[in-house]
Amino acid sequence: MAWATVGETLTYTKITVEEADVEAAQFMVEIFADVTEDADANISTKNLRLLKMAVAYQAAWISDHPDIFTHVDVSTMLQDGIQFTNAHANAGVLAPMAKRAIDRLSWKRNRSIKVKRSKRSTTRGLRTYEYGSYDQVSFDGNTAHQDTDTDSGAWEDE
Repeated sequence: MAWATVGETLTYTKITVEEADVEAAQFMVEIFADVTEDADANISTKNLRLLKMAVAYQAAWISDHPDIFTHVDVSTMLQDGIQFTNAHANAGVLAPMAKRAIDRLSWKRNRSIKVKRSKRSTTRGLRTYEYGSYDQVSFDGNTAHQDTDTDSGAWEDE
């Protein structure tokens, strides 16, 4: 059974679709999301909700693009002086809202890698300057120099 139903598609998109559209959309979302229904037990509720929305949006889009499985891919088109370029490589086959839902899946997002700072890392060569009535501090190697000059309103570089 697909992640979305005909009724949910109508609720999300206000477009009436047939069960065949939902089934076709399910298979397309599986391709782009790189997951199948068999993995449902291992998928979080947030990701299942995103997959449901992706199927619903794709089903509505399929019903409005009946040639989706038979058209030819193009990257740019020029006709009657008007030119357009696809927003992404799959713009001709993947609904825009379905793409957004798929891109938000936890396994599709960029992840940060935390890197520990090296113990050899020092502030050598780093200078910090504060503007206003605060003191100016510069670092030279491992020694900090403090300038308590009253003319601290100007920026200086040593």
